[in-house]
Amino acid sequence: MNKRKIDLVEIFNQAWSELYCPPVRLSIVDESGDSDGCLFTVANGIIYLSPKRIPRGVDPERYLLWFFRHQLAHIHHCPYDIKTAYSLERAAYRIINNWDLAYLAMRIFSEVQVDLRYLPSKYGELPYHVRIVGREDSGLFGRIMDAIYLCVNPAFKIENLNLAEAAREIIFISHLERPWHLKVQMIASVLGRLMRMEPRLFSKREIKKSIRSETLYVREDFLNSTIERILETYGLVRDEDEAQRFFEQWLRPRLPSDENERLKKTLSLNLRGSKRILKDLKVEKKDSKPAKKRPAIGGDLKGEPHLSVSSSKPYEKIRERLDEILWRRYWFKSRAQQAIIEYITESRRRRPAWSIMRYPDEWYIEDDIEELDLEASLEEGPIIPEVTTLRWIEEPTPYGQSFSSGFVPSAIIVLDASLSMIEAHNEAAVAAFIAYLSARRSGGETAVITFSTGFASADWRSPDEVKELILSMRFDEFTIFPLHEIRRFISEKAEPCFIVVITDGGWQNLDEAIPFLEDLSDLGHRIAIFLIKGGEYSDRIDSIRRIPNLQIYSVTDPERDLNGLVLSETMKSYGRFLT
Repeated sequence: MNKRKIDLVEIFNQAWSELYCPPVRLSIVDESGDSDGCLFTVANGIIYLSPKRIPRGVDPERYLLWFFRHQLAHIHHCPYDIKTAYSLERAAYRIINNWDLAYLAMRIFSEVQVDLRYLPSKYGELPYHVRIVGREDSGLFGRIMDAIYLCVNPAFKIENLNLAEAAREIIFISHLERPWHLKVQMIASVLGRLMRMEPRLFSKREIKKSIRSETLYVREDFLNSTIERILETYGLVRDEDEAQRFFEQWLRPRLPSDENERLKKTLSLNLRGSKRILKDLKVEKKDSKPAKKRPAIGGDLKGEPHLSVSSSKPYEKIRERLDEILWRRYWFKSRAQQAIIEYITESRRRRPAWSIMRYPDEWYIEDDIEELDLEASLEEGPIIPEVTTLRWIEEPTPYGQSFSSGFVPSAIIVLDASLSMIEAHNEAAVAAFIAYLSARRSGGETAVITFSTGFASADWRSPDEVKELILSMRFDEFTIFPLHEIRRFISEKAEPCFIVVITDGGWQNLDEAIPFLEDLSDLGHRIAIFLIKGGEYSDRIDSIRRIPNLQIYSVTDPERDLNGLVLSETMKSYGRFLT
């Protein structure tokens, strides 16, 4: 067994050195098991290989050498990285108008580009694995690739004539001297015609099986932080259907197979904690003195019932919608990260410098005014430019970091996910993620609430992934402002908090919410409310506007304006701490 492991490593090193690939590590999985249910996986720069990956009846060393060459050629030549791969898929989509078939076209193009063009050109012979067909049932993709390989190396006859004709066309396309995007579009056209001729071959089950049969690895898989690198491309997607398909094709295959079950358990613990706390609050409320009554605040409810905050309960059936919540979480997060990076890059403020102030020096007229240290200069005497004016010489820290002192406020992000917000929900959720990530990356503590008739929340101690899942939820019910949950979070903090509320203002407990917000403002909490034009609750919005000391922003076009407004407001609190 030890000898076999040494052989595997030597063979891999040969292929790796031939193709000038980024540094990676090969991990041999015990023959009795596999890695995450797969025989060959790559994650964060580590390749996991099981000896069971070698088919029976082949030359194992020769097969492995060509197998490694094939996999490494995908990251060295085609499709290279996620941006290139996804741009090829989008090009195919413009022809076939189906994301799954577009992915299949891109995948087939990448395979033939590597096996029929790049590797034969580099090594002067066809890859060894091209001669091995029909050994695994890998669905539609496997049948098409077997047909292509049989046309190149006719070991036996292809029974399906339409499939054989399509395979010959794909081989012809692969040898054309045309741009990649044009060739993948031609392959997409061939697949579209084949689907019309062989509809049973392209069943939803077969297509799904083909997408999940084997992962197409790209350069990001062979580097650290694979998911974060792929999210950089995911953040550019704006269409909801496209975002869902991107997740299924590119992100889900790279997540652990038990990810859903693990998140279900984590959310379950969080929900049980919310229910227990709610019971404790009810006991405290019974024992406490009744609060002073405030005058009722009128407003046209437009046929909606008046609902008290006592009707707002924690949602209990969140786990049943986890699949939808999961892909939305990654989509919203990637878009928020993209917006923050663009804002920091494009802003004119002084860029963060990872440095330490070492010693004072004279400040001259041509130096930046921001470098002038007035306090140190005044200690030298009256301010005389270039005589008593001083600045500090900065040196980089050994580890590329700087120190920034100051108070980082804790943030409570409150997201309205009611039915009246349905048109603007995606943009509102991205904005909520912007506020959340800005606070978290600055070192501030965070708590989040997503509300409709009920609410889902994660307190200061909840894991980050739970908070992100909460901000990705949508309930499409009535709108009860969760003042009792906000009060609970605030009671756990001795210092003022930064509260971000994203809503259309259609609260059905407005008479309770307004006095509550007035009290928060009087206590020194900073509150920013982003009012989205959704349900047209003009009278209720006017009542909210009359609350003193609140930062209120009107958003008529969420897609165009909301992210920028939230970024601008959150940077007032966290901009100096973000890098």
